[in-house]
Amino acid sequence: MATWIELLASAVIAFTLFQWLSFHRTRSKLGHIPTLGSDWFILSYFDAWKFIFKAHNMIPTGYAKYNKSIFKMPTLTTSSRWLVVVSDLEMIEDMRKAPSDVLSFRGASLDLLQSESLLKDHIRTPPFHVPVVRTPLTRGFSSQFGEVSDEIKASCNQWLDAGDDWKAFVLHKSLVHVVCRTSNRFFLGLPLCRNTEYLKIQENWTLHVMLSANLLNVTPNILKPIVSAMLLPVHSAIKKVEKILAPVIQQRLDKLKLHGQDWEGRPNDMITWLIDAAPPENRNIKDISMKVTLLNFAAIHTTSLTSTNILFDLAARQEYIAPLRAEIEEAIASHGWSKDAMNRMRKLDSFMKESSRLSGFSGISMRRKVMKDFVFTNGTVVPAGVTVAVASGEIQIDPEYYEDPRTFKGFRFSDMRENGSDELDPLRHQMISLDPTYMLFGFGRHACPGRFFAVNEVKALLAYIILNYDIKLPGDSTVPPDGFWFGGNRAPSSSGEVLLRKRRID
Repeated sequence: MATWIELLASAVIAFTLFQWLSFHRTRSKLGHIPTLGSDWFILSYFDAWKFIFKAHNMIPTGYAKYNKSIFKMPTLTTSSRWLVVVSDLEMIEDMRKAPSDVLSFRGASLDLLQSESLLKDHIRTPPFHVPVVRTPLTRGFSSQFGEVSDEIKASCNQWLDAGDDWKAFVLHKSLVHVVCRTSNRFFLGLPLCRNTEYLKIQENWTLHVMLSANLLNVTPNILKPIVSAMLLPVHSAIKKVEKILAPVIQQRLDKLKLHGQDWEGRPNDMITWLIDAAPPENRNIKDISMKVTLLNFAAIHTTSLTSTNILFDLAARQEYIAPLRAEIEEAIASHGWSKDAMNRMRKLDSFMKESSRLSGFSGISMRRKVMKDFVFTNGTVVPAGVTVAVASGEIQIDPEYYEDPRTFKGFRFSDMRENGSDELDPLRHQMISLDPTYMLFGFGRHACPGRFFAVNEVKALLAYIILNYDIKLPGDSTVPPDGFWFGGNRAPSSSGEVLLRKRRID
């Protein structure tokens, strides 16, 4: 009888042989696309691990070496173990035009987040939350701007409680709390947006999912069900959210059954919008709670990371504070504390966009999984099963598209708007506008549908802080703290501090 060691050795050999065959089958279909790194079976795994920690160095090398064209890299975060990277604008336009059944945003996201293992009970429900974000959430911001601004003030008073003297704050940690409360004031209203247990779950769930997904990406498929079952924080958090939201959701469902969609006092919030949008079979506590959690997943950390980068840049560049304050005060004097006032803050919008251009949260964008063999207009074929993406970080610092691209010019985009540099599209240079040379929110039909809410939320938060606080870096530094990279994604320093005090008016 074979010993357990022999059985284990046989399993390892069989697994390795299967991986070798799969690797060579895929590589043979990609042989016409140049490789950054090694395309040998063993060595490619070293480069795939290198991608996790050094993608921000590897992608610029490929961008320069392959002259804004196309190349492939071994990686652990795609089902094919390859990532095809595009940087030519005509090829990006080909990707934009491709239908979802050919280039799939959802397919790439499911692979990246390992959703089949982590969220298998939920990914099979229709994505009815997406049209909610595109329409009622975006339209509802103006009418609920007063509540959003009220929560910004209340949460800043708690988490950025500066006095008359300078006080140090770990910026990202504080802003996660502020953004989570503010977002959920808009999503759910009072008192849920101040429920401590609920907020803690929503703040932590994104981190648990990302850490779990990274672990599962390096786990053999045969072991993923076992490993996934052990990732208790991801699964238990969803149950806790269901428990907290259950009374509210059930009350709404009962009202809907009794009175239909029109009843006195019907709240205009995320739960109502999701119930309205959900197919009848998904109008239940489990599915509505999950969609609320997914919306928090999309909103909290991207918004807090962006806000942190912008405030680090502002604290390091004191010369921008006075003109930004003057613009904010003028807009509020003319239009009150409102969304209309936010629209008039062109310099602030420009500063936000310039910060994000240079210090965004990813070096790649527009991930798509190829569902059917895809042919670019230049004849390059990418086979089904492979993931493609755009080298957006390098495009955003390319001198072909931006003058003096590596220099921070806070009013770069507002100057473009004022100078009328694009008469055919005067709104092009806004932060929310989609452009293949600026991809913070992606590009094409799957660009972030919540960008209108996100940009206005960040703008309102920054306007409040700029008006009510003085801000600087420790030691009067003029260099923002370094961020860190992981798997091609960038985050600002998690321990970086700013100094705040109540604004002194001379």
